[in-house]
Amino acid sequence: MAYIKITRGLDIPLGGKPNEHAHSLSSASQVISLDAPSIVSLDLKPFADLKFKLLIKQDEAVKIGQPLVEDKGCPGRMFVAPASGVIKEIRRGYKRILQEIIITVREDEPFAERPAKPLEGMSKENLIELMKEKGFFSNIRVRPFNNLADPYKAPRSIFVKAIESAPYNPPAEMQVQGYKDEFQLGLNALAKLTTGTVHLIYRAGSTCKAFIEAQNVQQHTAEGPHPIGNVSVHIQALDPIKRADDIVWVVNAQQVVALGYFLAHGHYHIERVISIAGPGILPDRTGYFKVQAGYPIASLLAGRLQPGCQRLISGDPLTGRKVEETDFLGSEDYTCCVFPENNSREFLHFFRLGINKYSFSKGYLSGHLARFKKDYSFTTNQHGEQRAFIDSTLYDQVQPLAIPTMLLVKAVMAEDYELAESLGLLEVCGEDFALPSFVDPSKIEMGEIIDQGLKRYASEVLA
Repeated sequence: MAYIKITRGLDIPLGGKPNEHAHSLSSASQVISLDAPSIVSLDLKPFADLKFKLLIKQDEAVKIGQPLVEDKGCPGRMFVAPASGVIKEIRRGYKRILQEIIITVREDEPFAERPAKPLEGMSKENLIELMKEKGFFSNIRVRPFNNLADPYKAPRSIFVKAIESAPYNPPAEMQVQGYKDEFQLGLNALAKLTTGTVHLIYRAGSTCKAFIEAQNVQQHTAEGPHPIGNVSVHIQALDPIKRADDIVWVVNAQQVVALGYFLAHGHYHIERVISIAGPGILPDRTGYFKVQAGYPIASLLAGRLQPGCQRLISGDPLTGRKVEETDFLGSEDYTCCVFPENNSREFLHFFRLGINKYSFSKGYLSGHLARFKKDYSFTTNQHGEQRAFIDSTLYDQVQPLAIPTMLLVKAVMAEDYELAESLGLLEVCGEDFALPSFVDPSKIEMGEIIDQGLKRYASEVLA
């Protein structure tokens, strides 16, 4: 067992944190009771680079777990229905790229079931084909490049992320609560897919029995501020990536539960724990909730929004995407957060002490009063526009990875990928630059630069 501890990082003092207990959205204990959604979405936006074969038509009836689209680049890799009902709408974007499939939900919600088959009797090849057909390979990412994993390129190791540190994200323990056996079965299945090691990383001090009593894996504990939950930190500490053909698979705790649940029961685990949080949410309406995948934003936030113009985000505040009330919770998102829109200019703001404004660089007085810890009500105001890089030392204070943050970003911007690889490009993905972007006085979106650079470099290396 390894112990990973970082000191460089930042837990942003955001206001509007979720309450501590998980509830069902249909629970009678809620002020406003939300029933099961009438519509849900299969979110395909994170896979914009894939070419899909559509397997269904509008107005066609589908069941939970039924394949809806197939990845043309990996025949047999399916993306399956998160609900039973009728296909209401197929949404396309630029160049008719598939973005979402909207399903009107049936009340009884039948499953596309298969008889449960003991994992011990399955070969590795049979398990791979089953996971492709049932949509589980749409959840497994590969490092380097953070693409979807190729089922036929065996990983040298698999990392199971059972720790969360991004703002507002639910603790991983909530995802496995009540599913200890299914979680273990999912770990056993992953162990069949590699001749190397399955690494399970969870927070130091966790009392979750599913983690501390896990078998068939190497257990590791981690401690520190965000981004201690980022897989790049774990991989660099335990199994560093040095070349483009160093294949490491990545999966989170909720996805392991879903895999084990299917193998044990023959049908899908469609629930997940999410958080609803942020300064734009009424104080007594934040919290953790069990919801169905692809839940509509309008239903999540009904009766919860503060007055005024608000920005809705699917995902955590650092890496999430802006959505509207007509949209749905993203397939890879476990947080729905809201921040007040602020487009006004404050008169003589540079002469003010800024006691109630957060400042990492100590530009305001609040930055010198760190011992008086408090949460701040952030808005969408960036207090400036994009400009040239100024101070690289700020980035390194929140970057625990052994990489030169500014030099790597500049190398990617210059498309000098040989230099970028030598600086650590293969060890990172966009989320690792969320905190440097947050503290950056230059307002540069480094995560987007890195993600685009990885895509371009992957097209050269993996061609």
